[in-house]
Amino acid sequence: MSSNQKSSMHARLSVIFSFTILISLVLAGCASHPNVQPQINSLVIAERFDQALQILQQHKEGYGKNNELLFLLDEGMVLHLSKKYEQSIAAFAQAKAKFDELYTRSLSKISASLIVNDYTMPYRGEDFERVMINIFQALNYAMIGNIEEALVEARDADTTLTAINMQYDPGQKNVYKEDAFARLLMGVLYEISGKSADRNDAFISYVKALDIYEKDYSYNYALSVPEILKENLIRAARYMGASEQKKFIKKFAGIDRREDAFSGKDKAEVYLIHYRGLSPVKIQSSFTAPLPGGLLGRIAFPKYKERNVGDQPYSFQAKRGGTTVVREDTELGEDISAIAIKNLKNRQFRLVAKSVGRSAGKYFLAKKQAENIGKKHGDAAEEAFLFASSLYNIYSEQADIRSWQTLPGEVRVARLQVQPGVYKFYLNADLIGEHALKAGESKVLIYRTTY
Repeated sequence: MSSNQKSSMHARLSVIFSFTILISLVLAGCASHPNVQPQINSLVIAERFDQALQILQQHKEGYGKNNELLFLLDEGMVLHLSKKYEQSIAAFAQAKAKFDELYTRSLSKISASLIVNDYTMPYRGEDFERVMINIFQALNYAMIGNIEEALVEARDADTTLTAINMQYDPGQKNVYKEDAFARLLMGVLYEISGKSADRNDAFISYVKALDIYEKDYSYNYALSVPEILKENLIRAARYMGASEQKKFIKKFAGIDRREDAFSGKDKAEVYLIHYRGLSPVKIQSSFTAPLPGGLLGRIAFPKYKERNVGDQPYSFQAKRGGTTVVREDTELGEDISAIAIKNLKNRQFRLVAKSVGRSAGKYFLAKKQAENIGKKHGDAAEEAFLFASSLYNIYSEQADIRSWQTLPGEVRVARLQVQPGVYKFYLNADLIGEHALKAGESKVLIYRTTY
């Protein structure tokens, strides 16, 4: 065999070897994407929560070794929707611990993500997903009547966001810095507690919620102040003095309902927390970029795709004997889809920069290896290896499109006041449940729709 033939053979062997590495590494990267999660998501959409829970618990391994947090988030949510609130509390507690643990990642895994892709690392969650744990956990505790622990979780939402944003450089802080709905929920919980000492805290929570809705949510998410917050704030201001209450009555002049005169003693209050629609899902966006020597690399980054389910109105109704006694329309309190989309877009430059750095790093590592191959096997082998590594660079670069898919798209709220008695509660034509209510009692109902 001539020397030229030997060089050609070595080149071909290099290409084969390179493609073997390419395929194995790309498949290893893909393997970390949970393959059970789409099935769980579909069952939640179909409101088959018990079946979703059964598959979750029987096929945890289907989430993959790097997706324990995603498993815990989905498990906590499905248990919550199944009304298994105490079990949901346990699952979300584990999710919270795992989320916090993943903020201290090992250097070896960080290095691996810079060489291959982010699938080599455990899914650490989006910032807003960490706060959603607190919100759903607060509602879990509220549903079992533990208002004190519910308040702990609601307060932790604010503390968590502060801690998360402190980790970013000043020019990289996320747009999602405070959560208005968590503050609104906190105010409601303080009022439900019924303690006179909590009245001041309820007022403070409502004022803070108002400030966030007006200065943050209206600008970033096009979400206006819910009427229910205005009404509750006027009522809470009564305990701060006549002048304070008059200030908010004047500020909110023109609202359709005025409940500041209601003492809360002769009627019962029923709050509806309505989970509506579907959270957005991540998809990959990518473009090719030139590398030295005429080779190409790929820059890949995630973006959210909204799952729009329409905008039909919802009416929360209390009926007695088939007759509607009182009804109120639900209002948007938390636009989870808008928060997710805005905040991922807000840090898109950082994601692109990371992908660029990773693509360049792959190239320079390959270039060094190619030079070594060239010294041993000649120019043909060197060129073949560079070509193969360029293909690897393109196909191994994948955006991390993992996300908490069982989240609703938005959280809506409504509140009814009724005389003591037994009522059936409906959301549009859907029966939520039948409840006997006493004077001065406050109750929270949760309902999920995907339309």
